[in-house]
Amino acid sequence: MSIAALIYVAFACVMSLFAPWLGVIFYYLFSVGQMQSMWPHHFGAESRVALLMTAATLIGLCGATAIRGINYRILLYPHTIAIVIFAAWVNLSIPYTSFSVYYNPLPGELTTSEIVEIFNKIIIFYLIAALLIDTRKKLIWLIYGFALILVYYTYWANVMYLSGQYWLFGINGRLGGMPKSVYFDENYLAMLYVFATPVLYYIGISFQNFYLRYGIWLIIPLTWHALFLTGSRGGLLALGFVITYIFFRSFHKLASIGIVIGLTVAIIYQSGVLLNRVDETIDNAAQVEDDVISEEEALDPRLVSWKVGMEIIRDYPVFGVGVGNFTVAFPDYSNTKRHVAHNTFIQLAAECGLLTGLIYLWWFWMRFKNFFKKPPPDAKFPAGLHRDYLEDLLNSLYIGLFMLAIFLDLMIFEILYFIFLLSFSKYVIDYKVPDNYRKPKKSIYRIGQREPVPDQPAEAETTYTR
Repeated sequence: MSIAALIYVAFACVMSLFAPWLGVIFYYLFSVGQMQSMWPHHFGAESRVALLMTAATLIGLCGATAIRGINYRILLYPHTIAIVIFAAWVNLSIPYTSFSVYYNPLPGELTTSEIVEIFNKIIIFYLIAALLIDTRKKLIWLIYGFALILVYYTYWANVMYLSGQYWLFGINGRLGGMPKSVYFDENYLAMLYVFATPVLYYIGISFQNFYLRYGIWLIIPLTWHALFLTGSRGGLLALGFVITYIFFRSFHKLASIGIVIGLTVAIIYQSGVLLNRVDETIDNAAQVEDDVISEEEALDPRLVSWKVGMEIIRDYPVFGVGVGNFTVAFPDYSNTKRHVAHNTFIQLAAECGLLTGLIYLWWFWMRFKNFFKKPPPDAKFPAGLHRDYLEDLLNSLYIGLFMLAIFLDLMIFEILYFIFLLSFSKYVIDYKVPDNYRKPKKSIYRIGQREPVPDQPAEAETTYTR
């Protein structure tokens, strides 16, 4: 590693020991931001940075536990129980699946053991982070870290375009991420630019300073240009849904109108490659109806993959065909070229059993069901707002994530669980115990502490701060 990388890792590890919640931010900056791929000459291809930061954060968690600074009750919350069951079922799908075909992966493909190892590491750190991001201030700083990643990738994409290096990344005129990055594929890179609009918009809403707010908002059109460079049709569709939500739930109606108009103008004048791909899809769909070409030729392999996936779920509903075996089972259901699931629900349910797919959908349902829930009349919100901007931010992220996951396999993508973490942390922060709820005695950490007196909630329960 270079001197700069060593300084970053050393600083992150030291801060994680004394303030482990900062370790969560440093870890996700590295992992979601894919620093090892963006700067391989600094961090090295075989870097153990993530392991070091995880270890330091875990030690910091143990220290915080020793001084009774961690509330382990969240381990009993439905979201935590669900993700533990989810992770257990994914691991059980390997030895207990009734599908058994030996397969030697091609060069560059991940083996089952490698996929499971990545998945388990993601889940372990998710649980660590869930215990540590327990205040609104920590959650907001974690979102700021995410915003930093999105802004940097926006800067990188536009620099690649303006400097003429655009053609070095990706094929067919579409911008992809750095080699060996999880965002190497253009459609996965597009995810970042879909999330950038709601993150930057709502961060701008939270600031009252005119120049700071509009300075942040001026970055948003650059994220659209970066999205257009990827040529991702799914990304454009997801962004359209996110913008629609922002328009109807805006805190700043003029700004929301400006975003809609700005995006429309940008699509017309800046998204040549993307619009060409949309036109090709429409033309191909018409040819399918006339039996000129097949469904696979029309919409890439997606329709065929989804059909195969549903048939696999029908035949192997309990444990699926095993982690990473979707492409192995594919030839049993289709004579076409092997393809991945192209859908996160289908990927999970087909490879690991229907239960994992249903838990995955349940996470979305837990947020979607409260989309238009009104806040308590006595609640106070920052920046003089009439509702909590973080709720709308998380809602828009979930909309974008749900739409993107219809077309992408995200089982071992850290950004999926990162967004789930943001929502869960907000739930924990806002959670209020009903007056008639009896907590289990001597079963979890902090049991001996005095509980709030019923009907006399603390001020922090109804007052929001930045």
